[in-house]
Amino acid sequence: MTQKTTHLDRSHVAKILATLKPKILVEWESLARLQVPASKHKSHYALLNSLPQLIDQLVEKLASLNPSLSNSETTEIIHTHAETRASLTDYNLDQVIAEYRLFRLAIMNNLESQVDFNLDSAILKIIHEFIDSAIQKAAVWYTELDSVRQAKNKEIENAKNEAERANEEKSAFLANMSHEIRTPLGSIMGFIDLLQEPDISAAESKNYLSIIKRNSRHLLRIIDDILDLSKVESGKMSIENVEFSLMELLADFSSLAGLRAREKGIEFEFKAESLLPEFVISDPTRIRQILTNVVGNALKFTSEGKVQLRVSFKEHRLIFRVIDTGRGISAHQRPKLFQAFSQGDSATSRKFGGTGLGLVLTKKMCQALGGDFLLIESKLGKGSTFESQIVIDVPEKVKMIQVTQLQSPTINTPDMQSSQKILDGMRVLVVDDSPDNQMLIQMILNKSGANVSVANDGLEGINKAISQDFDIVLMDIQMPNIDGYEAVRILREKNYRVPIVALTAHAMKEERSRAIKAGFSHFLTKPIERTSLIELLIEVHSSRGENISTAGADELSVER
Repeated sequence: MTQKTTHLDRSHVAKILATLKPKILVEWESLARLQVPASKHKSHYALLNSLPQLIDQLVEKLASLNPSLSNSETTEIIHTHAETRASLTDYNLDQVIAEYRLFRLAIMNNLESQVDFNLDSAILKIIHEFIDSAIQKAAVWYTELDSVRQAKNKEIENAKNEAERANEEKSAFLANMSHEIRTPLGSIMGFIDLLQEPDISAAESKNYLSIIKRNSRHLLRIIDDILDLSKVESGKMSIENVEFSLMELLADFSSLAGLRAREKGIEFEFKAESLLPEFVISDPTRIRQILTNVVGNALKFTSEGKVQLRVSFKEHRLIFRVIDTGRGISAHQRPKLFQAFSQGDSATSRKFGGTGLGLVLTKKMCQALGGDFLLIESKLGKGSTFESQIVIDVPEKVKMIQVTQLQSPTINTPDMQSSQKILDGMRVLVVDDSPDNQMLIQMILNKSGANVSVANDGLEGINKAISQDFDIVLMDIQMPNIDGYEAVRILREKNYRVPIVALTAHAMKEERSRAIKAGFSHFLTKPIERTSLIELLIEVHSSRGENISTAGADELSVER
């Protein structure tokens, strides 16, 4: 073996290193692709990045009269290299450092391959210190830049998630709006059809008109909520400032609230906690809307106990405190309480209905009237307390009076009879959580001669379907406890072969295909037209044939 005895000065080593540059880069690229996972599939130019310039800087350092001086250009090259690596998500700090160590190895391998000279310790020290410095700087800058990149990526990810969540909430809101609008509309159109029957009695007519009126008002409230939200978000909500009787407004509202409470089997209590001005100057429409939203919300979520409305007057402020013994609001639901397009959760929407706009609009209206709307306290299973405050003016010399508890009227609903025999003997099960829709479908089918049974939710529907013989089942999709999709899945899994028609107020196209895939035989969109319903029942019943029979109660069972 030839002995290496020649020691070259730094300038000669620099020249040799410059000539070895292509070989160094080829060897380094090969080593990096083998040993650094992130480098494996990078392009040639992306992988080399600024390393050729780094070799040039090492050459200059060796050739320099004072190699100990730092080079700002070298620093910039290392910074650029670190910045490039930090922008690539598949790199980490260990891999960046590994690339520099392989860079050192490639340089030393190529220099040591020269058979006719040996490197003295001073030159070796310059080379190693140069690369060690590069590693240190690269590590610092990569860490800093990678932290910035991760923070930006996190910010982008959060913004993306927030946008997706907002879109999901808006989509859910639109789907819920379709349901909320079509449900009362279905009752209105259906009972109008029944009013056109020639043999309708006076009692039936009065009852149908009452149902139409109730659902029309409900539909109007939904439309008003949507329009009010649009006005609020565009800053165009108008506020009146007129004198009106506060006593009349409270008496009228409490009467209606008491009626709604008794319909649910709970108590409504009104209490004035201070003297109240008989007349005030404000916006009576908005005040009534605020009370309707807050008390209505309390009544909706209270199944037993009572709802209290407490009113007080202090320093030109009317304070309405609504206390209920309802289901309460969980901690994770509270941040969304006053957000548009959001109800507590999808289960809440399915079970209790509603647009999810009432409390949002209430807060906006209270603020527009100079006050605010707040959740004072809430305990799961115990109830909630909300407080609305509004600023009012009081006319001069107005009388301050003590208001006592108000009473509510009662309403009796007449019974109905039926006729017509076009579906004579057909056994139909109607599964729907809306009493009005139950009644509408039952009346249509009874008048056509069908024998109709009803169930209030999916669980009751399953139990009735498997315990009795039916020719057809009409099942609403959106119901509490067990919805239509889950109910039809359970029945089909147990080989229940009776035709099941999906009834839904959701008008989205994808709802139809989803229903058929879930196991429904047919699909009918609310509002239900009498002719379409009867024609569908005749078609489904006649197409069944004699080979399809219902499953008996001994074959099927269901557990909750």
